[in-house]
Amino acid sequence: MRRTWGERPATTLAARPSVRYDQHVSTPVSDRQVAQRWPWLVVDGVLGIIAGIIALVFPGATVVALAIVLGVVLLVQGIVEIVAALRAGHGRPGRWWIGAFGVASVLAGILVLTSPGTGVAVLVIGLLLWFVVTGVNDLFVASSSREHRGWNIAMGVLALLAAVFLLFSLGAAIYTIAFLTGLGFLMRGGAAIGLGLSLRRSIA
Repeated sequence: MRRTWGERPATTLAARPSVRYDQHVSTPVSDRQVAQRWPWLVVDGVLGIIAGIIALVFPGATVVALAIVLGVVLLVQGIVEIVAALRAGHGRPGRWWIGAFGVASVLAGILVLTSPGTGVAVLVIGLLLWFVVTGVNDLFVASSSREHRGWNIAMGVLALLAAVFLLFSLGAAIYTIAFLTGLGFLMRGGAAIGLGLSLRRSIA
């Protein structure tokens, strides 16, 4: 069978396989599969609520545990920064500063871990600074804007008074830190449980 120049055999077109592109290939996990993991969210929420209750019932132990966590974070951060400084090229700007800050972080972490009271003092000072900064910021906003001026003045004054009160009452400062920690765990746990039950209803 003769064919002219440039003519393509019919078998070539017929034998060419058809390729189908699925637009859903890039999403291997469906929404239903995600929703079926709702029990894990509920369990996580229950654990969060239990942690919140423990933090509220045992404020002293909670603050010591937070101090230990602070020490671990400082230690890990310092090691990471020291490694980053050592791996940086010679003459790299800021290399020595990163290394020095990493050494300081490691020493601070060791100090906090060997003396949790130091970590507790750091947490208390951080809480005091937070109240002071918040109070000054509210008063500055009140002085520069007329919107909600009375509310901002009241919140700023209360924050500064709280800072002064906590400065002379270590026990109150420790309980405040434990209360904020417990409240955070309770809110997070409640949100996780609510999301888990919502996902359960969506697949029911």
